[in-house]
Amino acid sequence: MMPPTERVFVYGSLRRGQANHRQLLGARHEGEGTLEGADLHDLGPFPMAVPGSGRVQGEVFAVTRELLLALDRFEGVPRLYKRRRRRLADGRRVWVYLGRAHQVRHSPLLAEGRWQGPRRRPVTRGLPEGMGVLAISVLALTLQGQAPAAAGGFDNQAACSAWRSSHGSARILLGNQIGAENYLSKSRRFQESPPEQPVALYSVIDLQRVCSERR
Repeated sequence: MMPPTERVFVYGSLRRGQANHRQLLGARHEGEGTLEGADLHDLGPFPMAVPGSGRVQGEVFAVTRELLLALDRFEGVPRLYKRRRRRLADGRRVWVYLGRAHQVRHSPLLAEGRWQGPRRRPVTRGLPEGMGVLAISVLALTLQGQAPAAAGGFDNQAACSAWRSSHGSARILLGNQIGAENYLSKSRRFQESPPEQPVALYSVIDLQRVCSERR
């Protein structure tokens, strides 16, 4: 007897041919699909869909319950994404990982609803592979003192490369990590940055200076 399965709709780095598709090893591909009532934003290394008036193009996979829970951990649920039950345009009911409007307010909207991959591949030496949502989740925890730094120490060059090519929440979290690791002065001395709604703690000018010096 086949194990119980769930359908999940993916639209970013988990799609076939993208950096993190290996997370779906063992899942059954069930074709493409369209999610209506959502807007897709480009955060640089990965996209984020949020409730809206547009549509998102992606792929559907049948996964076991165990794999679905593993995907929850990979996507940083519930800190960065929430898994929601939605119905696709063709009637299939699926799980989909959605962000929140405030997380994408500084990120470009993909009007066609399809993510083509990162515009520039970030250097990942010393950072989690793929620079996907899991990496951002780890960075957020590190800033809160809840997780150790990446194995082998902090790689300033890799972080700066990823920071330059990222947008929105990803860019803020990376900038905060770079600032903390390089002992920069905060824009406001006692300001903090909650992971669920990150706030830039360091000036862009200071971050650009550090990244320029370490190139």
